[in-house]
Amino acid sequence: MSAAEGEIPKIAILGSGIFARTQYIPRLREIADLVDVKTIWSRTEDSAKAAAELARDFCPNIEFKWGDAGLDDIILDDSIHGVAIVLAGQIQV
Repeated sequence: MSAAEGEIPKIAILGSGIFARTQYIPRLREIADLVDVKTIWSRTEDSAKAAAELARDFCPNIEFKWGDAGLDDIILDDSIHGVAIVLAGQIQV
């Protein structure tokens, strides 16, 4: 799905580990006028919730989801335009 003209695209973040919390979220804060983080997902509720709280200052309506059911919710959400799969830094190299 593409964003309507003038609409800020909504994304989901898959992964809420150290790299997401220390690198992705701060960078997304810098471009908050260009993209809206709608959802952050993790395997566990506690991790997803903690990462979402870090982004709440620039995405006040951010949702957090976890586990298989949360991943299914993201896949089925037509309002999400893109997904960032955040892997640990050493894996990306």
